[in-house]
Formats: sequence, structure tokens, C-alpha cells
Amino acid sequence: MNGKERTTISTWTATVLQAVQSYGCAAENLLAEAGIDEKLLSNPDARIRIEEMSKLWKLAVRVTGDACVGLNAASHIRPTTFHALGFALMVSSSMSDAFERLHRFYRIVSDAIDVWFEYTADTMAVCLDASDKEEAPAEEAFDMIMGAVVAFARTLAPDAFDPVRVECMRKKPAKPEAFFRFFRSPVLFSADCNRIFFPLDGMQAPLPTGNAEIARGNDQIIIDYLARFDKSRIAHQVRAKLIDLLPLGEPSIDVLARSMGMSTRSLHRHLKKEQATYREILDDIRRYLAAQYLKHRHLSVIEVAFRLGYSDAGNFTRAFKRWFGVSPVTYRQNPFF
Repeated sequence: MNGKERTTISTWTATVLQAVQSYGCAAENLLAEAGIDEKLLSNPDARIRIEEMSKLWKLAVRVTGDACVGLNAASHIRPTTFHALGFALMVSSSMSDAFERLHRFYRIVSDAIDVWFEYTADTMAVCLDASDKEEAPAEEAFDMIMGAVVAFARTLAPDAFDPVRVECMRKKPAKPEAFFRFFRSPVLFSADCNRIFFPLDGMQAPLPTGNAEIARGNDQIIIDYLARFDKSRIAHQVRAKLIDLLPLGEPSIDVLARSMGMSTRSLHRHLKKEQATYREILDDIRRYLAAQYLKHRHLSVIEVAFRLGYSDAGNFTRAFKRWFGVSPVTYRQNPFF
């Protein structure tokens, strides 16, 4: 597959077929019509081109006669639909932690959609839009993804996380009632961006299903997967390699380059093309891992510092205060800043 082509994880294809079948419609021939190899569905690591997924969505709308079939598909999503990300979301320590994972690792689901956050005084909006306007996913794909985000939030915190309001880029369907029923909130159509507004209050509250150790394990699976699947992006490979090297001490860029089988000059050049630097990636991965490791109560601050490649706890503490504004000890007492 061409590394420049936008793709979606194969498990989403199976979800579309399940949605079609829930209407009592036959789905056996849809894959062939869309140009999708049925064998890919049995491989959770396989990727489907966005062009083919868009054809499948058009076929799904045609055979079901329902322009809101994407929302129906959202009800068929399971944690495994998101690969390891689904399990990591389910055991996140707070809703804020879960949304941070969604933002950081959504690329495992699709590299055709960008995810980011916007804040108001009392809400946090999960925003979604096409990574490439010329190869944008079908509007039904956005319906399914937005529905999946809300479904996960309701599963993690069923009493607190109905959205405040929803904004969709798609045009208002002939029968918009399905959107009002699903989201249980006001829905605006023809918006400039896809946004789901959640209440900011309670975003940091501990979740009963939180398990830092399991979440961290699934994070590692995701990072390794991204390094394998997206070999065209050196930054993913750098992140995966740094996690392996950090417990041995902070690796220089020369050591990192050799471990990746390339010259330092070549590594610099590739990262520059991706508008990234070694130091930025190192700082980012340390920041993320520090927050995750400190949720493991059996690890001392010194042990966390060594796992992150710091030679002493003092340097780690200074870096941590720069990242979070508080000391590691204070953060551990209340890890929801």
C-alpha cells in the first residue's frame, strides 16, 4: 500500500457490515462492490483505503435507505474495533486521560482524520476534521466516529457525560431525529467543523474502571503498531525506539540513529521533513510516560526518573514542573491537573 494513501483500520469495515445487516439487509456483496478484499477483515492489523471505505459507505446508505446509517454503526462498535486503543480508553484514569489518548493515538484508527480539543469556560470540545480535504472520509464515517466517542464517554461515566451540544459539518438529513435521539442534546448541522462539547466539570474525576498498568501496556502496543504500519513517518519509529532506550539512560541522537540503522544526518533530515526534532519528540514522550508511570503507586519517583533516562531525580523533578506546573509528588497525590 502506498504510504501516502489515507487508510482506516480494517475492523471498521466489519462494523459497517454489521450495521447494514441490522436493517435486515444483505451485506455479502458490498465488499466486492467497494473493491475491498474480504480476507482483510480477519486481520486486525490490516488497513483499508479511504477511497474504498467511502464506496462502502455509499453502498450502505443505498441498501439500507438510511442516510443516518453511520449513527447505527456506532452502536455496533466494541473496544476491539479501536485495536489496542479501545482497551486503553476503557482503563484510562479519568475522562481527560481518555480523551488525551484519543487525541494522541487516533492515528491507529485512521490517518484520514485529525482530532484535537477546544475549550470554553465550562466545556471541552472534541473536534474532528479530514486530514486531507481532497481525500476526506464519507460524512457517514464522521457520524460513526462521533457516535463512538459519545458511546465511550457514556460507558466510562454514564451519569456525567452526555454531550452539551454537537456540531456536524454534514448537511441536515431529511430525518434528523436519529441524531437528536442518539446524542440527547442539541445538534447543529452544516457547521464549520465536527465538534462534540462535553461538560468540563468532572473531566478530571477518577473513573472506576481506571487501571494505569493495563492502560500503559496498551499504549505500548499502539506505539509499536504505529511504528510498524506507518513506516513513512520516522517520528513514530523514533518514539517506539526511545521507549526501548530510555531505561538505559538518555540516548544521544547519534545512539538513536545507529539503533535505527541510519546516519545522524539522515535522521535529522527525515525529522525535518515531518517538522519534528529529536528533542521535541524526546520531551513529548517523557512527559506522557511520566504522567502514566506516576499512576503506578509501586514505582518511586526515583524509579520513574531512571525509567525516563534521567541520571538523577532532581533533573526529572525540574522537567516535570515545567510540564505540569507541580512536582511529581504533588501530581501523584492528585494526578488530574
